[in-house]
Amino acid sequence: MRALGAADVIVLKQQPLGGARAALRIAEEAGLPAIVSSMMETSIGIAAGLALAAALPRLDYACGLATLSQVDGDVVRDPLEPEHGVLRPRSVEPDPELLARYRVSRHEVST
Repeated sequence: MRALGAADVIVLKQQPLGGARAALRIAEEAGLPAIVSSMMETSIGIAAGLALAAALPRLDYACGLATLSQVDGDVVRDPLEPEHGVLRPRSVEPDPELLARYRVSRHEVST
C-alpha cells in the first residue's frame, strides 16, 4: 500500500481479520501506521483490541476502542471503559450470569 501511495494509515479491526496475529501480519505487509479500532464489542473484544495495539511496533495515532457505550450490555462485571480518555489494558473475564443473558437456544438459531 505504501508503495502505491493509496493510503496514509491502515485501520485494523482484529475480529473480522481473524485475530491479532492476522492483523499484525496485515499491518506489517501494509507498511503503514496502524489505527486499531473496534465495532460493537464487549469488554472481551475491546481487551483483544488493546492487546493488538500493544503488540504493534509503533502506535502513532489514537485507537478507536472506546466503543462499549454502543452496545446494550457487557459480559464482564468490571467493563473496560476509558478513564480520562484512556483505555488501559488489563485482564477481563466473562461473568457466567451476564453471559447467560445472551444465550440462544438451538431452537432459536434454527428458526
